[in-house]
Amino acid sequence: MAILKNATPFDSIKRKFSRTDSIYFRNRKADNATIGVRIKHPYDGGNSAEQIKYRNAFNAALQQVNTIIADPEQKATYLTAFKKQKKYISLRSYIFSQVYEKPE
Repeated sequence: MAILKNATPFDSIKRKFSRTDSIYFRNRKADNATIGVRIKHPYDGGNSAEQIKYRNAFNAALQQVNTIIADPEQKATYLTAFKKQKKYISLRSYIFSQVYEKPE
């Protein structure tokens, strides 16, 4: 996908290609590039109870990762285990993989 430099005075726009498709344009904060994403048959309904449960578990895991990284002792413990593995690239993603539990 081509990256377009933004020279327009808006942050985001929404436009439809057809009745079932939507396209969303967003500005990336890092380099102020405009990125378009096409969504075929977008869902307009609200979140289900299962979706809310997964979102809450994800947010709880993120908060736990932030507290682990803020604590030097826990961070050192996870850092030694992180250096022994080869699967994860960043310490934050490794800690998240250890902390996150999918709700049943």
